[in-house]
This record gives sequence, C-alpha cells and structure tokens, in this order.
Amino acid sequence: MTRCWTIRHEPSARTRGLLYAATAVYLAAAHDVSHVAVPENGQLALNLALTPARVAACSTRSVHPYTLSLLNELIHTLGGSMTVVNPYLHLTKGEVCERALRAGLTPATLSSTTLSCGRPPRNRPELHCGCCYPCLIRRSGLLAASGVDSTPYAKDVWALPDHQKAATDRRALHRWLNREFTLRDLVTDMPLPDGLDLAPLLDVVQRGRVELTDMFVRHAGAVGQLNP
Repeated sequence: MTRCWTIRHEPSARTRGLLYAATAVYLAAAHDVSHVAVPENGQLALNLALTPARVAACSTRSVHPYTLSLLNELIHTLGGSMTVVNPYLHLTKGEVCERALRAGLTPATLSSTTLSCGRPPRNRPELHCGCCYPCLIRRSGLLAASGVDSTPYAKDVWALPDHQKAATDRRALHRWLNREFTLRDLVTDMPLPDGLDLAPLLDVVQRGRVELTDMFVRHAGAVGQLNP
C-alpha cells in the first residue's frame, strides 16, 4: 500500500526576523563590529498579546528582550563577541517619531516614505492596509508626534463597522485599552531576561497606551462610544 503524504509549508514569515538578525550578526563578525542595533519601539518589541489567542508564539516576538537575550547567549556560546541590542526599547512609537522630527524629517516624509504595515495589500504592496496592529501603532505615533497622519492607507479602519473582519485588530486593541494593565501582564505569556529592570518597560507600555487612547478619542465620532 502506497501512502501519499501532503507537505504543508509554513505560510507565515515568522522566521524573517531571525534571518535578518543572523545576516547582521554575520556582517558584524566579518567587520569586527561590537554591536548590532535592531531599532524597534518598545510597544512592538514587547508586542503584548491583545487577546488570549495571541499569546506566546501566536504573536511575532522577534525583537522581544527575551528573544534578543537568547540570541546573544547563542552568539557568545559559539564564540562571537558582538551583542544585539534594541536602542529604542524604552521609547513609544510617538517618541521615536518625535526623534525623527527633531533630526530634520517632516511629518509628510514620515508618512510617505516609511513602511510599517504587517499586512500590505497584495495588489498594492506599496500601501499600508490601515487595519493591522502595526498600522494602528503607526497612526497613534504619528498623531502623538505631529498631530497629523497622511499615510496612504488602503482602508479607513475608522469607517468600518465592528462586525467586519478588517476591524478585528481595532476591536482587540480597543478592548485591551479598556482593561487595566499591570506588571503581571508584562510577563504573563513571555518571560523577560533575568536582571532586566521591569519599571521602564511598564512605563513605556503605559505611555504607549496613552498615545493609543488619544487616537481612539480623536476618532470617537467614527467608531461610536468607547466602550469595551
């Protein structure tokens, strides 16, 4: 009897973060560079689970402090001397945008020449979808830093009714913001490296929640009352 096995390929791009980091580490080793910087704001580096369905490996944690600590442990165990660091771990998206503005970029430049979408439309990959969690973080950061966001989004997430699938991340984020966030929530589904000061991480999450809440308040007329 002959059996035919169907091979299922991994459809996500979950390993791309590791591939990017490995390439950077390889080049750093080749050029005797001591540090590899992975600049990601603290909100998305921690990438806290908005719902129980997004805990642990169900969400991308490629720049999470624990992930980087394991990567550095591997590098040093194999004899490497460089260290992978995230210089923006204690900054919100808005604070990163503020730094860019102080460096000379304009709000229009930030909106039109940067890409941070988690699900770019297949037919128009140059656009942001406007509905995913990274797009919502992006919008809150740009609004916090400059008061405007002229990013060309494929969809206006604020015009979508709650029952539409495209509004899933908006609903999840909305409910998360209506729940209290504590130190326990910071380590519920993903450990943190031993010895890491948790207070700055909790603080960056709270500041990020303020930016996100301000965004929802700004669009309250579009999505109705801000009830969980």
